[in-house]
Amino acid sequence: MSFKERLYLRSFQEISKSLGSTLAVSEVLDTIVRQITEAMGLKGATIRLVNPKTNTLELAASFGLSEKYLNKGPVDMDKSIADALSGRPVAILDVINDPRIQYPQEAKEEGIASMLAIPMVSKGKVIGVMRLLTSEPHDFTMDEVDFACAVADLGAQAIANAQMYEARTRELNFLKGLLEVSKAINSALDVKKVLHLLVKTATTSLDIKAAAVRLLDEKRQKMELVASYGLSDRYINKGPVTTDKSITEAMMGKAVSIYDVASDPRASYPKELAEEGIRSILSVPIALKGKIIGVMRLYTSEPRDFTDDEITFMSSLAEQAALAMENARLYQKLKGEYEELMGDLYRFTGFTRTI
Repeated sequence: MSFKERLYLRSFQEISKSLGSTLAVSEVLDTIVRQITEAMGLKGATIRLVNPKTNTLELAASFGLSEKYLNKGPVDMDKSIADALSGRPVAILDVINDPRIQYPQEAKEEGIASMLAIPMVSKGKVIGVMRLLTSEPHDFTMDEVDFACAVADLGAQAIANAQMYEARTRELNFLKGLLEVSKAINSALDVKKVLHLLVKTATTSLDIKAAAVRLLDEKRQKMELVASYGLSDRYINKGPVTTDKSITEAMMGKAVSIYDVASDPRASYPKELAEEGIRSILSVPIALKGKIIGVMRLYTSEPRDFTDDEITFMSSLAEQAALAMENARLYQKLKGEYEELMGDLYRFTGFTRTI
């Protein structure tokens, strides 16, 4: 076994050991790009993962590269990336003059000479691309390509395991949140108390900035804020939300997600949103007996593409909110009927005593 083979074997073992010690996706990716850069003597490395909703590549981890280079622009049109996404490694000796490179000038300024793009495959599907970058022209050998592919395969499996673990953890948090709200509904008839717990549960379970519930006041034809968590008084008192198109759409019975409130015309009060530090909003309708009576909203401090599981969880919380209000309505109705019945009974008893 040559010195380089021993080095690669030792590095592979170190990467395996590191990946086995954590189930956090971000830690897994950071470990991969750092370890492979050091093992192969690279300038740097990146990992971009496929967003299945948008079918675009998003930067997930990097090592050894400047923020300026990383933020140069989207790389989805880069032909080397496209080739790697087809499932085969792509080596480029001269990134400055190769027509497959989308940003040759930026690569030159960063001091990048050669590149190797490796597909990351999980369960027969390409989930991302790992790029290895050198500062000197480098003709990657088959041994180097094989080693990089082995690391990419190991990384893809680790990512799949980490994502599965995170998904199960989120599901557990969702179930705990629903259980907590259900217990509150069964033990309390104070709607405001239940709704406050509901928005707090949504905020903590999804690890977001804030949440709020607005109900429709049919008499005044306006959305009234009845519960909030994580929002400042200044933002809450910014003004009416009747012009917010995302709320209008949600009141028609569908969940509405705004990825970037700064550029989406459906979001009202952009200045106030920016000052509050809000980047994304999810609005979920609250329905009672088939009628939309309000909206539950989530606010994040970072751009966020809400998953189907998160939207389902929010819809379940919205159903719990409607259930809490229906329970309170029924309680008030029964209470009124009971008081009316007891009043009649007292009046009847008083009448019989006079006979």
